[in-house]
Amino acid sequence: MRRRLFAVGPTEVWLHPAALLFALYMVLAGSGRLLVCGTLSILLHEGGHALISTLLSHPPAALELTPLGCLMRLEDEETLPPLHRLAVLLAGPAVTALLCWLSVLLASCGYLPRDIARLAFACNAAILCVNALPALPLDGGRLLALLLGLFLPPQTVRVVLRGLGTALGALLVGLNCAVCLRCGGWNLSLACAGCFLIYAAARGTERAALSELQAFMARRTRLETRGHLRTCLVTVTDALPLHRAVGLLHPTRRTLYQVVTLGTARPGPLVGEERLIDAYLKKPGETCRIFVQGAD
Repeated sequence: MRRRLFAVGPTEVWLHPAALLFALYMVLAGSGRLLVCGTLSILLHEGGHALISTLLSHPPAALELTPLGCLMRLEDEETLPPLHRLAVLLAGPAVTALLCWLSVLLASCGYLPRDIARLAFACNAAILCVNALPALPLDGGRLLALLLGLFLPPQTVRVVLRGLGTALGALLVGLNCAVCLRCGGWNLSLACAGCFLIYAAARGTERAALSELQAFMARRTRLETRGHLRTCLVTVTDALPLHRAVGLLHPTRRTLYQVVTLGTARPGPLVGEERLIDAYLKKPGETCRIFVQGAD
């Protein structure tokens, strides 16, 4: 349902129709000032991400205006060097923290009315706190994924983030229900945020095979450039589906698979990641048994 508005270089700007309905509701409810302040704060937050990623020669693929704010989509984020990813992730919160400080400073100097300064501070402080939650696609969740990815395989990182996102979403929904029962009214903001986190936990942590292939290409490029690359050995059973084996690819190291026969633990052939990916692309529904059969 979203509509493409325009493009700035390689970055496309999209608009979800529900954002217009939400804006109309806020205006009719007498919250137009909050709508403008919140929208500008979110745009500047995402603009910080976009600016740093563009300076690092990796401009965002799209910016989408939704009822939940502005969402930036950065293609191949996993292929960026860890320090570059960290800089992109911290850029948005840094801009938001700067806006909080500026609102206080300008109000104390008399350059900004105190009611507007309080509103600007509240909006940016809320954005900063919400984005710190360790759930995708929030900055806190993406930062946690980056840190965990340095020590854990991608499949484990997805499981951890899926559990955290679901738990936080359920907590927000429960908190919203408790507040409504205790104080009355039907403010569903926390419930909507909780449902969004639960949805994102189910969809945002699913990594398509394309992302794994892109990470593989980045590893191959580093190998060709440096002339050497560390290798990790992963032992899998012949009953493991190929799509799960692909999820065990190390994000930065070359992965070598030792296939063993289920039930006998008899060691089978060593399989390189190139052969594994090739088998997955040809027969995605197969298991690692095809490598044992090929060896026989």
